[in-house]
Amino acid sequence: MSYSDDGNGYFTRALDAEDRGDHAGAETAYRQAIELFHEGEGTERELAACHYNLGHVYVVTDRTSRAVAEYGKALEYFADLEDSGRHKARAHLILGSLLTDTGEFRAAENHLLDALGQYLDAPHDPRDQADCYVNLARVYRQTRRTAQAVTAYNRAVDFYQEDPDSCRDRSDCFTELGSLYESSGRMDESAAAFAEAARLRRAAEQQGGAA
Repeated sequence: MSYSDDGNGYFTRALDAEDRGDHAGAETAYRQAIELFHEGEGTERELAACHYNLGHVYVVTDRTSRAVAEYGKALEYFADLEDSGRHKARAHLILGSLLTDTGEFRAAENHLLDALGQYLDAPHDPRDQADCYVNLARVYRQTRRTAQAVTAYNRAVDFYQEDPDSCRDRSDCFTELGSLYESSGRMDESAAAFAEAARLRRAAEQQGGAA
């Protein structure tokens, strides 16, 4: 396939490289596209897309600090795009998850709350909202805010219920809830949560067998 030598051509090269699993090639092409777009032919939308996709390349190649930087740059460009709420929410969610993994809980919480704010107005996948609450629950648990962690896991369950294939995810939430209730001395609620986790785990195994 032939490509043009402008920013759009390198962006297409990068997409094709990602499809082939050539992450090094994708990184190089996205970098070249960004350089060309910065020379005057690009818009905020094109630059946002480059940085967002480059962030994904760094996520799948386990380069977390670079992924955080690229998603942050994408958000700077998304800020000027009125119809980018879905992508802004997704970028905040990914940043919140990455920063939770690295123990940067204050920054993670801010991004996750920003994602939830975007979900109020932008179309989104309920699973994204559920994942956002799971990551918030992780932040709250690590920062010893048990009541807020319980609320967040329950909200995650509410949104996962909109996905019929979410039994495993809901099971994981109830397992965490069981542990939180147990640590708070709420033994009846803990037992009920662990029982629901086991029921959902069996349902997930049956779903997997049917597939």
